[in-house]
Amino acid sequence: MTKLTLLVLGFAAFLQGQNDSERKFVSIGARVGVPITDAFETFRGNDSRYFTNTKRYLIGPTVEFRLPWRLSIGVDALYKRIGYEYQQTAPNVLTTGTVANSWEFPALLRWEVLPGPIRPFVDAGMSIRHISGISQVRAVANVVTEINNAPEFNKGNDIGFVFGGGVAFKLSRVRVSPEFRYVRWGSEAFRDPVRSLLRTNRNQGDFLLGFTF
Repeated sequence: MTKLTLLVLGFAAFLQGQNDSERKFVSIGARVGVPITDAFETFRGNDSRYFTNTKRYLIGPTVEFRLPWRLSIGVDALYKRIGYEYQQTAPNVLTTGTVANSWEFPALLRWEVLPGPIRPFVDAGMSIRHISGISQVRAVANVVTEINNAPEFNKGNDIGFVFGGGVAFKLSRVRVSPEFRYVRWGSEAFRDPVRSLLRTNRNQGDFLLGFTF
């Protein structure tokens, strides 16, 4: 009877320990950041040219799953607004402004290099990008029209490789993690179909600030 009691108590303590670790296993929060690079590479021709119109913000929720050996897996859903402008002077004066929504879903494996109150880390993984809500406003000879697409739009979904690094520390109950990330996209979401004066910048740099609880 004593052995059975000890077994039950030991099993209950084990379950309690599992519950405590589960509470620490998952962290949720948000990330905010600033795009360092422009979303597009633009060029100038003889009678036309493109301008990038980068919105310097990105934001979204994040969830982190902590693993042994100072490892963790983080998944984000980051939103930003991208856009560009086009001007043509011949044969007619034509201007266009294009904007779109860009959602990125990176999944990264993070390793904290050192233990302690301030922990430098590196992370790497893959990211899926989805572009939607494309709208373009055209003005030709003072006639303005709006369309829900753009001739430069090439594809809505893409996959990229992500590499980053930063530090993590705690402020009270909040875990703060400033980080620089680099993304190499596999293809071009936008491309000028006629003169190749516009294309997606496949090299992307971002500064992110994460807050998890």
